[in-house]
Formats: sequence, structure tokens, C-alpha cells
Amino acid sequence: MTLDEIAAAAPHTNALRVPEWALGCVRRRSITMATGIEDALTRVFWVQAHGMTGDIRIHPARPRIAADVDFTSLDRETLGLLASVEGGVAATSWNAPVMSWTNWIGFQPYDKYPEPGIMHRIGDCMIEFAPSGAYVEDWRYLPSAPGLLAGLQLISETDDDGRSSTRTGGLVVAGDHAIRTLARRDELPDGTRAQDFVRASIDPVAALDRVFDCITDYMVRDGALWIIEASTDPRREGLRVALTGDLSRGNDPSTLVETVTGTAGMTQRLWRIDSLEADHAFNQSTPLGPDQRAWLDREADTLLAPLQAITTRKVA
Repeated sequence: MTLDEIAAAAPHTNALRVPEWALGCVRRRSITMATGIEDALTRVFWVQAHGMTGDIRIHPARPRIAADVDFTSLDRETLGLLASVEGGVAATSWNAPVMSWTNWIGFQPYDKYPEPGIMHRIGDCMIEFAPSGAYVEDWRYLPSAPGLLAGLQLISETDDDGRSSTRTGGLVVAGDHAIRTLARRDELPDGTRAQDFVRASIDPVAALDRVFDCITDYMVRDGALWIIEASTDPRREGLRVALTGDLSRGNDPSTLVETVTGTAGMTQRLWRIDSLEADHAFNQSTPLGPDQRAWLDREADTLLAPLQAITTRKVA
């Protein structure tokens, strides 16, 4: 079965640990530092389910390379840049107006953004303030048809010989958007940035191979398959993949067993369900009181009509 089919047949609800308005996928428009420096170029996507966050951050200097590139042809600096990205999953909690994250499982073996976020949303815009005042981030919700809302935690993998081994990771799905992380089986030294690990290695190619054992993909639904729009491994971007292999219920009803195909030496993954529901609606707007609605309608000729006219001309 697919994850959509399992969600429709037997949803697994969990207490909502973030506001309803936080659910969905956002793309960062910008981050502004206290120094006044603004970054509107880094590609950042965040997918939010009930109690799980997935995000990925690809800065503009990360090289884009072909799927068949030979790492031995690349210099040490380029190999380091390939490792200088972020992506992962975490448990999410909420204490209005603060959202916080724990138990990060990510590409980098340290938490680059240790602060919680003071969150506020209006329309499709969500603003996140660092409590310290170090930065503010401007996020915009991406549209999605009603669909799957899910959070899965990876528990283990099983090889061709039937041996199971622990591997962590997660899958967060919000309608047409998903982020999946498979953690490194041989983690880097705690606190060591992946790019520094590669640059300092005697064999930077082997070091990058070890770094890339952790994969975070941001995917967009394309019919029955998904397109990888951003990945910690640039060779994966543009691939059309299945969200998961065939799934079945585990012995524990809160688990799912995935049949893995196309990965040498691997036959199964075991996932624990954090939350799983079908046909969730993802809104682009937020509630507006009657007085504010009357103001917006009264001023629509200058606030809304010119924008609608420009949009219509662009479409035509």
C-alpha cells in the first residue's frame, strides 16, 4: 500500500502540537541579521506536520553538479562546498507564541540554529523572530491541494540477510510537499561541521562519501511520483522518485514496514507513525475580523485591484 492509502484506510491521529495555521510547507523569502545583512538567495524549505518539522537549506555557493560527476575530479574547496548545506527532521513543540525543536536528525552533526522561534502568521506570510534578536526570517506558505499530512520516524533498516540495524531519520509530508531524511550510519564527530570534516580530511573524496551517507530531500508531488526539488546531494535534484516503497502495518499498529527496492543490500525500513491523516486542507489565508474586512473592501481599489490587474495581464 501507499502512504496515502494507509492514511485513508486507518488514520493515526496525534495531539496537535503546533497551531493549525502552522501546518503545511513554507519557502523562506529572506533572513535578515541584526547586522542589517539580508539573505534572499539561500533555498530554504520547511514542511510541518503535527509534531514533526522537516527543513533543508541550500546556500547559493553550493555547486550544482551532474549525477555522473567523478568526485576525484573536484578540488578540496569544491568538495567542502558540496558538504556545506543543512537539512533534517526534528520534533516540534509549541508554547504560544514560541515554537521550538528538539532531537534534530540532520546532515550537519550540530544545531546551527539553536534558538526557538517567535512565530506569527498573516495570510500566506509567517514571520519568525529569534528571541535574542539575532535574526528574523520571512516565510511564505506554498499552495497545495488537500491531501496527506504525515510524520514518520525511521527506526531501523533490514539487509538482504535479514539483519536489522538502527538507523534514524524521518519523513514529513504536507499535501504536495515532503521532506525525507535518512541519517548517517557512521556519524561525524559531534559538533564538527560537515564541510570542515571534508576539508580537513587526508582523503576528502572518501570524507564526502561518508558525509553524503546522510540524505535530506525536499520533494514536490508529481502525480503518483515525486520530484526532488532540493537535496543535500545535488546529484539527486530533478529525480522523479516514489515517496516510499510498498508499505504494510507492522506488528505494532503504530509502525509501518517499507519494502525497499533499488537500494543495494537493503530490503526493509521500519517507521514509527507520529501522525497520519488524509485529505487535510492547507489554507493560504488567515481569519480576518469584520472591521478589518470592511477596511480592506473599502480600500480594495488601490490595495487589491491593481495587483489583480497585473496578475491577469501576466497570465494572459
